[in-house]
Amino acid sequence: MSLYRRAPLLLASIALTVYVSPLHAQQTAGVTSVTFTAEVPLLDCDGTPCVDARIGDGRVIRLGIDTGNFDSVVDSKIAEVAGLKPTESPKPGAPAGMYRTAIPSIHIGMLTLTQVPAIGMDLTEMISQKQMPHVAGTLAYPAFKDRIVQLDFAAHKLRVSDVLTAHVRCTGACDTMALITFGKEGPAIVVADGFEINGVKASAQIDTMYTGSLLVYTASIEKLSLSGAARTTDFRLFPLTDGGVNMKVAEAQSEGFNGVTLAKEGAKVYFPTDAVHEPDGLFDATVGLELFHDAVLTLDFHDMTIAVAKPVKTS
Repeated sequence: MSLYRRAPLLLASIALTVYVSPLHAQQTAGVTSVTFTAEVPLLDCDGTPCVDARIGDGRVIRLGIDTGNFDSVVDSKIAEVAGLKPTESPKPGAPAGMYRTAIPSIHIGMLTLTQVPAIGMDLTEMISQKQMPHVAGTLAYPAFKDRIVQLDFAAHKLRVSDVLTAHVRCTGACDTMALITFGKEGPAIVVADGFEINGVKASAQIDTMYTGSLLVYTASIEKLSLSGAARTTDFRLFPLTDGGVNMKVAEAQSEGFNGVTLAKEGAKVYFPTDAVHEPDGLFDATVGLELFHDAVLTLDFHDMTIAVAKPVKTS
C-alpha cells in the first residue's frame, strides 16, 4: 500500500505544552495520563486526513497524515521557498527532480517537529492525475517517533503528544504494533495485530492514505476463510493506491478491532488484483479509512501500541 502507493516513492525508497484536564482525559480514548502538546482540527483533503502546518516561518500549508509510509514528502516548490537542500546525492535510477532532504522544523498548532526526513519532489502531476490529494506534502510515521498520535475521526481532531520518555498505559481495545517490511525488500511499515474480519483475527498495515476498509492479501485469503468472497467479480478503483488500481470488492459480515465493531451493515472487504503490490505473506491485510471514519485511532510510537475506540453517538 503506502510504500508502494506511488511508484516514484518506491524508487526513492529503494535507490505550549498543555496538560490534559480531567475532562479532556475522559474524552481521549486509548491512553491514560498523557500530555498532548497539540490538538488541532483534523481536516479532509480529498477524502484523506490532513492538517494545517507551517515549515519554519513560512505560510500555512496542508500536510497529509500518512501512517502507511516510511517517507514524508514535501512538494519541491514548497521546499525551494523554505530553503531546503538535498542531504545526499541522488541514487542511481531516481526520478529527475526527486531528492532526500530534512525539514528543520514543522509547526502543527503548538507542536514543533524537528529535523524531519523527507523526499522533495514536484507533486503537481500526481495531484492533477488524482494519485495524490491536494496537499503540499505528507507526514509519514517516522515524523512522530516516540510520540502518541491520535486521529479522532469522530470529533475531527488530531492530537499529538510530546516525545515520551516513560511508558504510557494503553486502555480499552488495545494491541501491539510492529515495524515490518512490505515484502522481503521493502521499507518498514506499521503493522498491528487485533483486527478482525467475520470474527477471525488478522494482522494489518495501518494506512491512513488508503481509503478502503480491509484489503486482504492473497496469501491470507484461505487463512481468513475468505475464499468464497475473493471470487467476486465486482471491482472498485483506488486512485491513491499504486498509482491508481482496481481492487476486487465483496460484502463482509463484520469488521472490527479486538471486540470493537467498526463495520457491520454494508461492510466491505477488498482483494488485490495483479496491479496491487503484496507483502510476501508477512502480514494479512492493509486497513484504511473506511473502517475509521467515526472512530478514534490512537497510535503510540514509543510503546508501539494501538487502540481503537468507537465513541457513543448522542442524539
